[in-house]
Amino acid sequence: MSEGVYGEQAAGRVTHSLLRLSTAMRSQAWDWAEGAGLTPTQGEILVLLMQRKGPMRLGEIARETALTAATTSDAVSTLESKGLVEKRRALDDGRALAVRLTARGRTAAKRAAQWPDFLTKAVGTLRGEEQIVFYRTLLKTVYQLEAREQIPAHRMCLTCSHFEAGKASKKPSHHCSLLRATLADTDLRLDCSVYEPADATLQKKNWKIFAQ
Repeated sequence: MSEGVYGEQAAGRVTHSLLRLSTAMRSQAWDWAEGAGLTPTQGEILVLLMQRKGPMRLGEIARETALTAATTSDAVSTLESKGLVEKRRALDDGRALAVRLTARGRTAAKRAAQWPDFLTKAVGTLRGEEQIVFYRTLLKTVYQLEAREQIPAHRMCLTCSHFEAGKASKKPSHHCSLLRATLADTDLRLDCSVYEPADATLQKKNWKIFAQ
């Protein structure tokens, strides 16, 4: 059996399972991309631009997608040639170029955002409480990977200055001081437009409470 490659303990089996999910995601992404006449990387950039709802510089796109500058530049140039994005001078710096979606690009981005539906359907078969635990666990994993600088930083609640963590509870226990809202685990965002990074002390405090 190949499972032993990743270890026989729980951490190894979880790693093996995540790698199998990664294989499925890569296969599904390429199936969609080939039908759309794009690559998964190009689709990812389109979705990112749609999420951010505004122009982004090449460096920002590279950082958010964990791509090299050269790969980002090539992908954006191809998207531009297809009429899906356009480059304009950045409003805050005329020397820099910013990339934004065209009308055709927004349509393509909406389609690109749908390819992970197979995962949504699979997760949807889990009981409600299982989905809550699963999401909380994924948030913790993402946080740890960010702390080790192994994935790009997200505009996530756990590292936001507006976030106040509450202890694990079946009822909403977290709080957003900006939105003045009480939040459950599944309300916590991975990408928030009003995100402001918290200082190290606040992040450590919130993590200590959330990780319990």
